[in-house]
Amino acid sequence: MDVGSATFDRSSLVSFAKGTVSLAVVLVLWEVVTQLGMIHYYFLPPLSDILFATDSSFVALTADGTLIYHGYLTVRRALVGLVIATVLGIAVGVLSARSKIMSWFWDPIIEVGYPVPVIALVPVFIFWFGTGDVSKIALVTLGCFWPVAINARNATREVDENLIWSARMMGTSDRELLRRVVVPAAAPGIISGLQIALPISLIITFVFEMVAGGGGLGHIEIQGVRSFDSVQVYASLIAIMILGFALDRALRILRHRLLAWT
Repeated sequence: MDVGSATFDRSSLVSFAKGTVSLAVVLVLWEVVTQLGMIHYYFLPPLSDILFATDSSFVALTADGTLIYHGYLTVRRALVGLVIATVLGIAVGVLSARSKIMSWFWDPIIEVGYPVPVIALVPVFIFWFGTGDVSKIALVTLGCFWPVAINARNATREVDENLIWSARMMGTSDRELLRRVVVPAAAPGIISGLQIALPISLIITFVFEMVAGGGGLGHIEIQGVRSFDSVQVYASLIAIMILGFALDRALRILRHRLLAWT
């Protein structure tokens, strides 16, 4: 086994164990407090009930395919929007850092657009695109574009000029310079932007589904609220937490493999 990969696996296991211990403490406290009746059942049911006890529990909704189907809808919308935002954000960010004209045009737009709370635009996107997948994906794209573009721009600006001059001295064209030198050198910052954008994509999708319907875990949660079924509400929350955690870990693994040279 490679020494570097063994070290990475060991450190990952230690970090996972530490996180698991703290999480286990919170879950045990949740169960104890609710079983003792210290919090009303409607506001916070026992974890055991949310997982197993009723027809709307996490296990029951997973077994009948409800959470699987609606989880797929949420993840599909989030990831499609994220992929589009990644392509556009990297292109705009890198070009803004390398071109004065692009910087003149895009920098003010990025600085003004980034602080705007994207969730506030849900009604606008419903007006423009309706309540279907197009509106959800479009808003995810917009919300994820800003962190990807800003991180790509900043990372590209921080690329060591000695690398660029060395490549130019060897006769590297501008296109090859971007592809072989600038983008690989800026890759850590670009992927950091993706790690910021990933949870944003899930948050936007989840909230949009709560407001506009059309299926998805957000829609399942709001259905639970409307039927006063708090177990279903928390089951949908647990589902989105699991999906978010799994996607985040997958991106971390991808980052480690792509940036193994750093």
